[in-house]
Amino acid sequence: MKFTTSLKKPESKKLDLLVYGVCEGDAIEPRATAEGFQGKLGQLFYTHPDKGPRAMALVGLGEKAKLTPDSYRKWAASAAKIAQDKQAVQLGLVLAPKASVQAVVEGASLALYRFDRHLSQKTETCVEEITLFTPAKNAQKEIAVGEAIAAGVRCARDLINEGPTLMNPAAMAKAAQEEAKTGGLQVEILDPKALEKEGFHLLLAVGRGSSDFAEPRVIKLSYKPSKKAKKHWVLVGKGVTFDSGGLDMKPSDGMLHMKTDMSGAAAVLGTMKIMAALQPEIAVTGYLACVENGVDSRSYHPGDIIVSRKGLSVEINNTDAEGRLVLADTLHYAQEVDKPDVLIDIATLTGACMVALGPTMAGLFSNDDPLSARVLDSARFTGEAFWRLPLEDSLYDQLKTPIADLKNTGERYGGAITAALFLQKFIEPKTVWAHLDIAGPARNDRDQGYLSTGGTGFGVRTLVDLILNHA
Repeated sequence: MKFTTSLKKPESKKLDLLVYGVCEGDAIEPRATAEGFQGKLGQLFYTHPDKGPRAMALVGLGEKAKLTPDSYRKWAASAAKIAQDKQAVQLGLVLAPKASVQAVVEGASLALYRFDRHLSQKTETCVEEITLFTPAKNAQKEIAVGEAIAAGVRCARDLINEGPTLMNPAAMAKAAQEEAKTGGLQVEILDPKALEKEGFHLLLAVGRGSSDFAEPRVIKLSYKPSKKAKKHWVLVGKGVTFDSGGLDMKPSDGMLHMKTDMSGAAAVLGTMKIMAALQPEIAVTGYLACVENGVDSRSYHPGDIIVSRKGLSVEINNTDAEGRLVLADTLHYAQEVDKPDVLIDIATLTGACMVALGPTMAGLFSNDDPLSARVLDSARFTGEAFWRLPLEDSLYDQLKTPIADLKNTGERYGGAITAALFLQKFIEPKTVWAHLDIAGPARNDRDQGYLSTGGTGFGVRTLVDLILNHA
């Protein structure tokens, strides 16, 4: 599928479907108003005009005062799905003067995503070309950015949606190597021997219960600009490729979708793919901290005391709170080796975050107010919902234990906060850091606009916008 632009009158081009976005209060074709179309959000009017395109659709954008870049992203997603449903090959989108071309490209591209590699009969995407009728002077550049971002999100979704036996830590490493080779990224893989040598004792403990073909890996991807980098950002993604809960085993219904517990690592890989394509002026390093939390006679136990890479001892009081252990060692390593200007981790870390914010919003924790503000600015553009939660010191008492420096879980209340506080113990005082808990929005139960069923690739677009526009 390719995107082109045109300054011609939309009705003059031969198209299978031409789609307009209409706000409440806009002048509307009488035939549409006669059928009750008012431009309300999500409303649709579909017709076959006497001349010009084979079919035309009006899609409601809602109130003009409430329009955001994501409004146009969702509008483009609706248009693409209508085109697919009507088997339109040539689709035209008429953009408002202030519409974000990038957002439109993202919405249309991601709406047509399907994870169908294991289906015996695949549904082919019939849309071959989308013509954007826009006066935007930088439209071609925005198209290139939108296409690169959509490709990165699709990459993340593919990794998340693959079965956990196939997408184990070794497979994640192979996927990273393939992206590195294609995009010109540098890649380094720490296998169990290297991890032992480097002192990743918490991470290795989590992976002890996995089979030999699913042994832990920490994958490091590096992008460096052609000129001297102005800054160095480091991203760390939780990559638990399957989470049984360990010896504190999850119930079967809670285990069903645990192949998505590596969504943070997938988001980092997708982001690094985009960095290679768009080549920003700052250096970006991405870590994929990959393990399988399985059950075996070798599994780590509740009550174990494990010394982390940093030297802090951790009492394990729940083997299903493994993500923070995986991140702790990796965050410490990244700070020591890379000395980042900004460090961000992204993880499906706690169900408690979903209890606090619901299934569609991610939690944001940070030790730096300006960084938090920049994350939220990017989230507003991308339409990925974040809410800042506090690093409340008073809750740290929940992590205290008389037999170790700290334990890996707190009490019932404030679980997302105590998880973030645990991670903060492994962050050096001068490190500018943010923690993104994406447990809710990393997965979708149904198709919803440009969000597909299964893995959503949540976080990729916000991380990319943050690096491109707010670094």
